[in-house]
Amino acid sequence: MTAHSAPNAYASILSGLNNLLPGVKLALYMLHEGLPDETITAGRRLFDGRHSQIHFVDVSEWMQAYSPTHLETTDRKTFYRLAVPTLFAEFQRLVYLTDDILLRACPSLLYYSIPATAQIGATRDLLLIPAQTNGFRLPQAIAGAPPLIDYHRGALGVLDSNNYFQNGVLVFNLAQISSAQAEECGQLCNTLFWMNDQDILNRIFFGKVHFIHQNWNVCWGPGCVEASEALPAEWKKIYDEGLSNPFAVHFTGFPKPWTGWDGPYTEDFRRLIADVMRAFQ
Repeated sequence: MTAHSAPNAYASILSGLNNLLPGVKLALYMLHEGLPDETITAGRRLFDGRHSQIHFVDVSEWMQAYSPTHLETTDRKTFYRLAVPTLFAEFQRLVYLTDDILLRACPSLLYYSIPATAQIGATRDLLLIPAQTNGFRLPQAIAGAPPLIDYHRGALGVLDSNNYFQNGVLVFNLAQISSAQAEECGQLCNTLFWMNDQDILNRIFFGKVHFIHQNWNVCWGPGCVEASEALPAEWKKIYDEGLSNPFAVHFTGFPKPWTGWDGPYTEDFRRLIADVMRAFQ
């Protein structure tokens, strides 16, 4: 999280707290690099209470150690999730959310959503499935612009593109992740991938993923409807069912709800941001 994205991140947390099941209390960990004191104070004002406690984890040392490159199409905080297996190695399990998620169900259900033998819980990247067969090729700078399936197989070792996962909502089963895998998360930050950290996670954890219910990461934003129309029938049904009753809405693409995009669930997120901003006053 950065100071700029803090209201969005706090809105995501607030959406989870608003859907807590009875008796659930959350331990919250915000990853950041040098947040201003006023941002931390606002977070504590919002989330230190009967139902949650917030902690701020500075990832600066990890970022300096691995120094992610190829930041032309992303920002630094995109790589923060790759630090999770190192920074939280003593934890048994951890749920990771990006700062553009609207939760509509209790996040504790995510914590228990994967078996003890899985290393990661995630949803399939449904809206990428049509790119397997529609002639889409990667940019020239990425391995000479191969077709998506060839890239997944050759660069990532993802032998079935249907099982390529989306990383907006992740359950890390840290007790099952090795120190070698944690180290690889950092080392690969300096390799040019198409989807950056998402490709890195798929490369490291392919075959060790438990696919959680698709409703936990319903991608919604500009172009999503058009992309869903190209889905094969069985995947289209899953996407449509998820959008009608999502457990978590992931506002992918640009613009975002807070920069002018309108659609189902966007007003819900804007209301949460308005509630959060009162804590900064």
